[in-house]
Amino acid sequence: MTELRDEFEKEGLVVIALSDEKPELISDYIDKHGLTVSIAAEARTSKYHVKGIPAACLVDPEGKVVWFGNPYGLSKGKVKQAIKGAKKPGKGGFLSMNLQGKYDGSLKKSAASAEKGELGKALASVRKLIADESFVEGALATELETEITAFVSLLESQATSFLANREVMTAVKVYEALADALKGQDEVSGPMDALAAIKQDAGLQTELKAAELLAKANDSVERLGKKKSAKKFESVVKKYPETKAGERAKKFLKTL
Repeated sequence: MTELRDEFEKEGLVVIALSDEKPELISDYIDKHGLTVSIAAEARTSKYHVKGIPAACLVDPEGKVVWFGNPYGLSKGKVKQAIKGAKKPGKGGFLSMNLQGKYDGSLKKSAASAEKGELGKALASVRKLIADESFVEGALATELETEITAFVSLLESQATSFLANREVMTAVKVYEALADALKGQDEVSGPMDALAAIKQDAGLQTELKAAELLAKANDSVERLGKKKSAKKFESVVKKYPETKAGERAKKFLKTL
C-alpha cells in the first residue's frame, strides 16, 4: 500500500488504513514497522464485515466502491482506473482544502487560495467581497468563508488531540503552520495562544525535546540500520524515560 501511495499520491490517491483495535495498540505496530500511511483506529467501532483479513477496497472520486478484495490482488492498473478524475493534492500539504462548494467568478481566486493552503489570503479576499454591499453573491461568499473557518477549527481540534496524546511535536507543527497561514486574520489568535501555552508548559517542553531526539534516532535508522542506531534510542530512554517518545524508544529497542 505504501508503494501505491508513493506512486499515485500526486495523482490524487489517498490511502487510509482502518482498524477496530485500540489506538495505543496500533501506534505500537506503526512504530515497530515504520508505517507512514494514514491509519484510523478506534476500539468502539463496529466490525467491517469482511470475509478475510487483510481486506481492501478502492473508492472512486464519486464515492463509489469500484474494487474490493485482498490488497495483494490490487494492481496499478486498477488504481489508475479508479482515480481518474480525482483532485490532485494541493501544494499546501495538510493546509490545502478540498472545497465542498463550487466557487466561480469573483470567488474563484479566493477558492484557489484555500485549495493551495493559503488560508489567510483566502479569508482576506472573501471577506473583502462580503463587505462590499454591491457584491451580488454575498451568500455564496459567506458559504466559502464558513468552509474555510470550519476547516481551521478542524485543524485546531486535531492539534488539541495531538497534545492530549502527548504528540507535542505534531501539534506544534500544525499550530505553527496555522499561525503562519492566518497572519492578519482574527483566527490567528488561536494557534498563537496555543503555541505560547506550550512554551510555558514544562511538561510539554520535555515531551517536545524528547520527540525531537526520537525523530533524529528514527532518521538514523534509514542511514545506519536498526542495530547501529540502537544507542540513539537508548539515549532517548535515558534522558526522557517518562515521555511518549521514551516509551516508543523502549518499544523499538525490544524489537532488536
